[in-house]
Amino acid sequence: MKRNISLLMAALMLVTLLAGCGAKSGGGESDSGVRAVTLRNTAFMTTSDPFATTNTHDYTVHENIYEGLYDLNEANGGYDLRLAEKIDANDDATEYIVTLRQGVKFHNGETMTADDVVFSYGLAQASAKMGSYVRPLDHVEKIDDYTVKIVMNQSFSPIGHMLHKVKILSQKEVTEQGDNFGKVANKAGTGPYMWDENNYNPTTSWSAVAFDDYYRGKAQIEKITWNVIEDDTSAITALQNGEVDYMVVPISYWEDIKSSDKFTCVEKQSNEVMTFCINIESEKYGELFRDDKIRLAMMYALDRDGINKLVCDGYGAPTYMYINPNYAAAAPTADSLKNPIPYNLEKAKQLLAEAGYPNGVDIGEFNAAAGRNESYAVAVHAQLEAAGFKSTLVVSDYSVAGERNVAQEYDVAIAYDCGNYDFNNFEQQSSSSAIGITNCLYNGPSGKFSDLSKQFDKWLKAGSSTADEAERIEIYSEMYNAYYDTHTLVPLVVIPSCVAYSKDLNAVAVPTDYRVYEWSWNS
Repeated sequence: MKRNISLLMAALMLVTLLAGCGAKSGGGESDSGVRAVTLRNTAFMTTSDPFATTNTHDYTVHENIYEGLYDLNEANGGYDLRLAEKIDANDDATEYIVTLRQGVKFHNGETMTADDVVFSYGLAQASAKMGSYVRPLDHVEKIDDYTVKIVMNQSFSPIGHMLHKVKILSQKEVTEQGDNFGKVANKAGTGPYMWDENNYNPTTSWSAVAFDDYYRGKAQIEKITWNVIEDDTSAITALQNGEVDYMVVPISYWEDIKSSDKFTCVEKQSNEVMTFCINIESEKYGELFRDDKIRLAMMYALDRDGINKLVCDGYGAPTYMYINPNYAAAAPTADSLKNPIPYNLEKAKQLLAEAGYPNGVDIGEFNAAAGRNESYAVAVHAQLEAAGFKSTLVVSDYSVAGERNVAQEYDVAIAYDCGNYDFNNFEQQSSSSAIGITNCLYNGPSGKFSDLSKQFDKWLKAGSSTADEAERIEIYSEMYNAYYDTHTLVPLVVIPSCVAYSKDLNAVAVPTDYRVYEWSWNS
């Protein structure tokens, strides 16, 4: 589906959604008297199974429904205990004894036990989408009803992200739903909200309702509704009309929204990094892209400051770091990068000529998702053209563009990733898409890249084996420099997070997901 069709459908969808919405009285109260919030989702939800997706749009919803042994603390990039009450590691970090929180109920009324934890980690290991997150895991075994042992296949100290990412599901619920699990609303989670079976339409609009038996206490917001609104203009209209209570505001609308007295507006640096991706395995252009001079020429053609000013109105942050240290528990800092490639248009043209293309060269299709990513793609496309790199910009809706990236059906692309992870999960976060580190190091062509892949494994093992964070960061800094020097996945700009929500709503502005449990309406 191309962009014009996508936008038309979004506009029609919005009209339908708003026509069916009951007007809210003050303070987020619906016609039925339920304390509710309405959120925007820019794309449809693909599945209710948290192990069957790495889609950010699914993730923002699932974080309200499901929980792991740890919870991600986006304020500091660390992790908090959630379904685990205590976690003790042995001396070499190969085994972890986990004491589970007792009295936790699943949405189906069953009590969570060690059996559910063992079952869930088994599902994660069997999942194509989750496999990378449990890569260092050997197995999980039950000690008693509320104690499990996590056994790693190597020393592995930075375990936080795995324990957060793997959600604990009800074995009974998953088993009973069988092949339907993920396709329909389920009651397999332990989170503060459960799927609303009366409104579950993943392509248009769906809801979750507060879980009465949630172990931390019932949420003050009783209902969350997500409406799919792809078009930014339509979403802003919905926000201004009170049909959306909270949303990340596109930069082009930010000054107007800030000037309104109807909203609380929060500006902050997000954990999302927009990146330029070169597919060295492109069927048609892979040989060209494996030429170091070609990739270097593209690097010199990229003006990060210009992109930030043009696309972000200066609110973003030009970066050479794939992971944003502001949201990572352990990550190298920008000053550890040894060979950053600055913008130099004349150098770009010179290298292109030295590579044998003084009159420019075609680099194929430039893949981008409609909306925010498209804006960055247009800017980068123009910069590359100025240096002599000719490409055809192909803009598709979010899901189509994402599928093309995963299938490696692109030559160059614009994509973003979220860098709020312990740096040891650098490989893990990226392996969910073909534009990540697996593409350039693990699945790259023979020669330079495959040799680096072997060294990369050694770095990962060394970093994960030490409990000394300073030592780990030093190792990862060396690793990052080697990775950056491949010039295949190029960080450009830390995307600004500009959040607006109703003045009457007490919300928490977070970079990537909406965790509504902490929210409330003023009375």
